[in-house]
Formats: sequence, C-alpha cells, structure tokens
Amino acid sequence: MVIDSLEFARRHGALSGRLQLGTLPRLTDVLFDVSGSLDYEVSGETAGDEVFLALKLEGPLRLTCQRCLGALEFALSVRSRVMLVEPGSPWPDDSHVGGLEDEACDAIEASRELDTTPLLEEEILLALPIAPRHEHCEPPAAAIVSKEASPFAKLARLKRN
Repeated sequence: MVIDSLEFARRHGALSGRLQLGTLPRLTDVLFDVSGSLDYEVSGETAGDEVFLALKLEGPLRLTCQRCLGALEFALSVRSRVMLVEPGSPWPDDSHVGGLEDEACDAIEASRELDTTPLLEEEILLALPIAPRHEHCEPPAAAIVSKEASPFAKLARLKRN
C-alpha cells in the first residue's frame, strides 16, 4: 500500500480494503488477540492549493481490559484528515489548517513512496482509550488472595501464640 501521496491526493485517488490486525506490530501490544481485520479507506482531496488524505477505519477490536485483563470489545470508527506538506515547503502556522492548534487536521510531509499502513496504524492507536476497561468487572483470580495466604496474617497468628 505504497502511494505517491501528492499525486494520489491531487488526482483524488481512492484506496480501500481490509487491514489484518496481525500485520500491525505496534497495535499488537494493546490487543487481547490479533485475530480479525479492519476496513479502511484512503482518499485524496484538494482545497485550493492544499492537499489532503482522508482516512477512514472501522471494525471491531478486542482490547485488554486494564482491570480484569480479559477481552474488551471495542468498536473502532475513525475518520480523520491529514494535510500533505511538500518537502521544503514551510510548515503550516499553528492557527492555520494543519497547524498544531488545528484539532480537525494534522500535517505530515508528503512522500513519493508513502506507506499507508503505518499511517493507518497511527490513527488506530490515537483513537484507542488510554486505559480500556469494562464498566463492571472483577480483578483477575490470581490477584485475589485470601487473608490466610498473606505473610502478615501468618505473623499475626504467631503473635497471638
């Protein structure tokens, strides 16, 4: 999925398909399992002299609950827009489209050989909750320890004797 980003966007190109979760190495750390896939769409857009890539990702993910360490179903739905900046061109001002203060659009440097997979993976990671967890769940059974197994409980018994 390598594209010439500027040419692709200027021609209003479109690319879509399924992204296998097992092919995304940075995402595997936060997933409960890597089975499954996500649907993606990448399309080119222009607005005056500005050039953009519109990204869309959808599908179910199984994250690891940070409380019980079990599987947590998460419905991913991402729609974002990335402004392409030609190499050597000035970076957008903070308050303009693609600038640091623009919540709707980020800017990246355009490339003749842009691999879209890492770009899509980054968008997935940014859309995930910081600490995913079920609304109601119990800690893992291994973490539940009876009072008798506690070393302090044994000391208390010795002290009573």
